[in-house]
Amino acid sequence: MEILEMAAAITDVFSDTFTALIERRDAAYNAEIVPLEAERQSLLRKYVAIEVTARNLEKLLPATERIAQADADALLLAGKADEAEVKLQEAQQAAHAPVAMNERQREIAERIEAIDIEKRSIAVRIFQEWYGECQHVIRSAERGLFTELLDGLESSLFAFQEQTNTGPDSARHQARGLFTQSHIAGLTADEHSAEWQAGQKWYGGRR
Repeated sequence: MEILEMAAAITDVFSDTFTALIERRDAAYNAEIVPLEAERQSLLRKYVAIEVTARNLEKLLPATERIAQADADALLLAGKADEAEVKLQEAQQAAHAPVAMNERQREIAERIEAIDIEKRSIAVRIFQEWYGECQHVIRSAERGLFTELLDGLESSLFAFQEQTNTGPDSARHQARGLFTQSHIAGLTADEHSAEWQAGQKWYGGRR
């Protein structure tokens, strides 16, 4: 593999890893949230429908009560007391309907709140599990970059210099070695780069 291909492969690994981590988190969250969100939306539609029905019923109640009372009076005059009582009971049930509807709305609101709490709990659990996975992946990458690659290359510089007899004062032919501290520092991006700025963000403030 050519050096440029090797560098591109390393970049692709990190890019693919990032994408996979995000997709893993979102897929796990959505798998548990989708049925809850579907129930929540259904409850919201029911809540609104009840609200509309209750308002319309409240507008009609006075007239409904008057009509029911008139019908009951007519039945009483006709000697149909039992039927008159049934008519009045029906009117009372109609008058109680908005109260029952409000109670149903309260139950729906409580369930929606419970769903929201459950969704937040799921989000916390999914995040904690996913964060641990991120730590494992990132610290493996840190080991690969800092311990295996950078520390390894630094050691190899000294080893190569020793092997090739190109160190400072080697054979008393030179005052400087094959490489200097600037060569080591130059392995990583300088302070004007986005990479250096990101490194300062993640490591510069630590003690």
